Parts: sequence; C-alpha cells; structure tokens
Amino acid sequence: MRNDYASSEALAALKIAFPNAEYDAEASHPAVYIGAEELTVFLTFLRDDRALQLTRMENVTAVDWKDRYEMVYHLFSPTLLHWLTVKVTLAHEDAPTVPSATAVFPGVEFEEREVYDLMGITFTGHPDLRRVFHRDDFVGHPLRKDFVPPPPPNIPRIRREGI
Repeated sequence: MRNDYASSEALAALKIAFPNAEYDAEASHPAVYIGAEELTVFLTFLRDDRALQLTRMENVTAVDWKDRYEMVYHLFSPTLLHWLTVKVTLAHEDAPTVPSATAVFPGVEFEEREVYDLMGITFTGHPDLRRVFHRDDFVGHPLRKDFVPPPPPNIPRIRREGI
C-alpha cells in the first residue's frame, strides 16, 4: 500500500486553478499556502476534484510562530492514497479569524473548537464555537507564546497538632 504526498503534477494543476496558492515545488512534501478568503473554496475543490479526491480531513491544528499564526490542515485521499497539507497564514493579532471548514468537512467541528480554546483563533461560520477544555470565563489561550498562566489557587496549609 502506497501512502505518498500529492504529485507535483497535481500541485501544478492546483496552481493553475488557484493562482494565489503558493508552495515550494522543490520540497518533497510542500505545504500549499492559501489565503483565508479562499480557504472554503479551496478545500471544496480538493475534496471534489477527481484527480485529487482528498475526501478525508485527518487533522486541523494551529501554530504560533511569534510573528504570525498558521492554520494547518492535513488532508488524505483514501481512494488514491495520497496526502496534502494546506496552511493559512494569519496575522499575529489578539483575535485572528479564519473561515470554518465545517461546511466542507463537518467532522472538523471539534478540532476547530480545540484550536479556538487553546490558540484563540476564531472560526467564522462555525456552528457551535465554544471552549472545549476551559471554562467560558477562563482568560487567555494556553498554547499562545504570549500566554501568562494564572497564579495557582491560594490553598491554606493545615498544620497538624501533636507531632
């Protein structure tokens, strides 16, 4: 069973269909960068295109690079047994936003909520965007580089008598 990355021919065809898409053609596993405004159309194309058939969203995550955020989408074709990584660069600001991929891949709903909770990236059009791990009143996003954890709770020590 082969498990390759999308071919250079497929990447070249993507560049024709989406002229704003960028990738390093020399890399063995180039990530395709697309603008946030084109993300939903791009993911739909990857899913529906007969030459790609990237019908499975394997993973959605985000990275804080201090000067920018990157949304990372790992797609797989169970039919053609190939992968593609799609990235969206977002400005490093307090409230970065990107369109939700749930309209194209409904199964990413929970992963987008996780990214929202831990990184603070808002997904416009998400059907139920709320925190997963933290209370609604929790301040901050723990996976951001600038996150300052809250102080531990003040628990009084109990002194044992008679020892």
